[in-house]
Amino acid sequence: MDKMMPESHSQLSETRTFRVGDYCVEPSMLRIINDGQDVRLEPRTMQLLVYLAEHAGEVVSRTKLEEEIWDGRIVGEDALTNSISKLRRAFNDNARNPSVIETLPKTGYRLIDNVEWVESEPTRPRVTSTASARRHSMPGRLWAPLLLILLAGVVIWWTVIRQPGLDPESSIQNDVPYAKPSLAILPFQNLGETPQQDYFANGITTNLITDLSRVSALRVIASGSVFSYKDASGTKTISRELNVDYVVRGSVQRQGNRVRVNTQLIEAASERALWAERYDTDMNDMFKLQDMIAIALVEALNVELSSAELDIFSNFPTASGEAYDLFLRGMEEYGHRTPESNRSAQGYFEQAVELDPQFARAIAGQALVHSRYAIDGWTATPNRSLDRAAHFAESAAEINYSIPQLHFVAGQVALFRGEHAQAVEALQRAIDFSPNYADAYGLLAWVLTYDGRLDEAETALKTASRLNPVIPSSYSEILGEIRFLQGRYDDAITAFERALLINPTHMRARMWLIATLVQTGSQDEAQWQADVLTLSIPGFSLARLQYAFPFRDQTVREKVLQSLRQAGLPE
Repeated sequence: MDKMMPESHSQLSETRTFRVGDYCVEPSMLRIINDGQDVRLEPRTMQLLVYLAEHAGEVVSRTKLEEEIWDGRIVGEDALTNSISKLRRAFNDNARNPSVIETLPKTGYRLIDNVEWVESEPTRPRVTSTASARRHSMPGRLWAPLLLILLAGVVIWWTVIRQPGLDPESSIQNDVPYAKPSLAILPFQNLGETPQQDYFANGITTNLITDLSRVSALRVIASGSVFSYKDASGTKTISRELNVDYVVRGSVQRQGNRVRVNTQLIEAASERALWAERYDTDMNDMFKLQDMIAIALVEALNVELSSAELDIFSNFPTASGEAYDLFLRGMEEYGHRTPESNRSAQGYFEQAVELDPQFARAIAGQALVHSRYAIDGWTATPNRSLDRAAHFAESAAEINYSIPQLHFVAGQVALFRGEHAQAVEALQRAIDFSPNYADAYGLLAWVLTYDGRLDEAETALKTASRLNPVIPSSYSEILGEIRFLQGRYDDAITAFERALLINPTHMRARMWLIATLVQTGSQDEAQWQADVLTLSIPGFSLARLQYAFPFRDQTVREKVLQSLRQAGLPE
């Protein structure tokens, strides 16, 4: 066989088309075709497929694949695993009963389907081949509509990969009409001098979402979903995908201590700007400015605020521009969800509180980072981290009891102390203070799951998903846990695999996937996943998971832990 291994995207254009079973693979177009349907691949994933096809029937070690596809660079275990997962999805292959790519635990992979190299151009699906044959002779008035159809297909493909957490069988979303005005506040553009100011524009966006989420007469999309549209255009498309009536766009320009903010409210159906304004201020008045924007948006939507909601916009968290800036940097770091970024966030929040000891939002930030240390297993002293989280939550509550994040943290702490009733109460308070708090509904679903109230958990998770429709990895993990407890193991595996497709470093999702594979008798695959977990987290042990599974029913906890032991995870 001729060697055709592409070393770069450009070399893929020189690679011949080939077939894998009933699928036509076109490396030059980065696509796989079956029954007229295209699946697009990233260049690196296509390179991996080409290499496996060249060595069809052979077992190729992980080390060899990493050397050939990643040019010998050091990459995480998840890079290859994630690419294999993408190929299996493209071929509709099943890792536990494969017909295309076989996993050999602790060894490597093998392409087991028939591979046929095509010397000439393949036969295209009907629509594509018709277009190709008539391209030079078709009148413009007929070619233009066909082009629009093809472009629509690209948009459909783009939409599908933007929302990898959704599929017809296990979607946790409901498409339902809403009586409330609904809006998405898209990420504000940074017009500052350097990209390093992105955190500032992101922070203003997040704070506006946080404030408007507390208005009960509105439905506000969570920041996790809107930030996936950071570089997107097309108001109608965005509003349709997020199921909202209005879109807010804006820009931020910061020069030294001066800030200029432009904001507009757009009606999605007509793409007409209903309201627009420009503001100039200095850093010390940023919270005041954000509240002015929020009130103006509410008024433009003809929404009436309650007296309690009016109080929200008259209580400015800090008058220190420097403390505010540190707070935004801390929230940006906290959002990355890694041990390193969590420590960085902690430092920023501590500095903000030093400048303004009454800055309750920054104290609440300290509570968040300490809770993550315990929950995500990033500390050898989880008890101390939970105690610190509770301390900071209580300290912030003494200053401003209405901050929803305080009650969110209290719910986390109570859950991982095994106090399920107190956790539910805390999260209901968070939701009372912020009716659009998607992650509070998500955490409530988690608490109810561990309390054994699965129907209520699924209802809460659906509400979280309506408010955060670009499903995050954590929501898919929670759905997988619900399915596991219902004994629906195949559906649970689908949910955990989807969580890992969204975030390959999601340790909890991988642990649950391992436990579920053991329950289905897929011991080899479970051991392989266990190897991936221990290699990606040096020093991992089951002893550090005392808070990982806070079930009211301890027999369920033992069932999960025993499954993890059977997969070979170290004590």
